[in-house]
Amino acid sequence: MHSNLIRPILFAAMAGLCWPAMAQIKMTLGYAPANFSMAAFVAKDQGFFAKRGLDVTLQMIPILQTIPSAIVSGSLQVGVLTPPSLLLADEGGLDLLLVAGGATQTKAHPVGGVSVSDKSGIKSPTDFHGKKVGVPGLNAMAHIVFQKWLKQRGADPRKVTYIEVSFPQMADMLKSGTIDAALAVEPFLSRIEGSKSGHLFSNFQVEVMDGHIEIFYVMPKQFIQKNPSAPAAFKEAIREGVEWIANNTELARKTQITYLKLPESVAMTVKLPIFTVDVTRADMQFWVDLCKEFGLTKGTVTVDQVLWRP
Repeated sequence: MHSNLIRPILFAAMAGLCWPAMAQIKMTLGYAPANFSMAAFVAKDQGFFAKRGLDVTLQMIPILQTIPSAIVSGSLQVGVLTPPSLLLADEGGLDLLLVAGGATQTKAHPVGGVSVSDKSGIKSPTDFHGKKVGVPGLNAMAHIVFQKWLKQRGADPRKVTYIEVSFPQMADMLKSGTIDAALAVEPFLSRIEGSKSGHLFSNFQVEVMDGHIEIFYVMPKQFIQKNPSAPAAFKEAIREGVEWIANNTELARKTQITYLKLPESVAMTVKLPIFTVDVTRADMQFWVDLCKEFGLTKGTVTVDQVLWRP
């Protein structure tokens, strides 16, 4: 055989032999229908996951509280969780590790709050007594923080009825009178106001946990053990996503049309959270103490048990 023909054949054969080593780690990421996962949307669309050897499929999960069970079942390998959800899951023996931060908010930049129906008669924190409040998940982050907010203002959180309602349903349930108030985040907070289903009563989250991390990405320890390069690669892809958002905000906003099914007019104007990647021990200790205070957890899971470290 002519030498000029042998070279390409050998090259092709060698490339074929190398292919298994180049195979990407497959994972499905479960996210809630809110824009605090925008860095993941960007990382997917801009190839930040792929270039680090990750083949990530994004899947919207309407109720964030169901993400831990989906991880346990194997249908998700990474999920977006709030601190109470992670602590509760790990106290139950699920062995989930926080691998990257997602988002937070501050008093200067709030993106969540409690909206009340105009017919509710709620004018003060104690007026929530006897009322029905829609929460994105029972014992979810918003639920726990709202109880702390009520307690700090002299109201009794035990005198409130909490009903689990997904974010997209909150406006309709307020308008129908099924609930008197709703704990919403953007873009749903603005949509409640825009549809005249209710009005903002308080940005209660930032009054309690100003600047503490509230959303992050977790992976099961078993998955990390089988794919030790996955958490670091994932975290750096999210970091690059955050940097890309800062430099391409208008383009990044458009990902909400695809992944959150928002109308373009809403996607281009809705408030964005403060995206963050690194989570401190102090951030998590705040949540360990808060969850224990309201009896959600026993406080047996420590900060070091939930934070992934390289």
